[in-house]
Amino acid sequence: MLYFWLDFQATDIAPYHLGNLSIEIPIVIKMRLIKLLLSVIMAGIVVSPVVAQAKQTICAFDEEAASEIKKTYSLTNMGIKISIPANYRAVARTGGSIEFVDNGTYKMFQCLLNNPGAGGRGYFGIKVYKSKIDYLYSNVQNIVPGRPNFFIVWEKTQDNGTTFHDLKLRIKTRNGILEVEQINGDEPITTEQEANELRTRLIEMASIIDTI
Repeated sequence: MLYFWLDFQATDIAPYHLGNLSIEIPIVIKMRLIKLLLSVIMAGIVVSPVVAQAKQTICAFDEEAASEIKKTYSLTNMGIKISIPANYRAVARTGGSIEFVDNGTYKMFQCLLNNPGAGGRGYFGIKVYKSKIDYLYSNVQNIVPGRPNFFIVWEKTQDNGTTFHDLKLRIKTRNGILEVEQINGDEPITTEQEANELRTRLIEMASIIDTI
């Protein structure tokens, strides 16, 4: 930015009256001005609206349909292995959880990482993490048929007259207790029908997971 300082001082006369006596007192006025080039000011006026109207980056990557080809991930530190579609990717999250998402969603994650503040979308997938509970059967609704160490967790909470359902799969492994969730596009579950549908999907999910 180009600018220069302009210093000047001037002397003025201020009359002061004391009874019938009039005295003129010199007053020194000192001023400092900052003078900006007109072109710089105009540039600021022109540029500001452009910056304000800058478009936000949108990370628009569509979901990929699940492949019929399967591959197996072994999570040895968690004590399980899981069979997922071949076009799904494993994503390590802060806090130690692992998410399995389709390749389109994975690309969206990469875009969001490279463009802080960018917009994205909700997504679907599977989330696995070590449980923080202090009691295996806390909020357990039932055992998964045929899987003695697999449990359906069903927690209900109330908020302003609305019931929210939180369901997950709990697994007892030799390395501790795990929670497995189905990521549901960030949509809360507020009806018994939706909750029962998710319960069915969690039972199906148990069939693709084994302890090791």
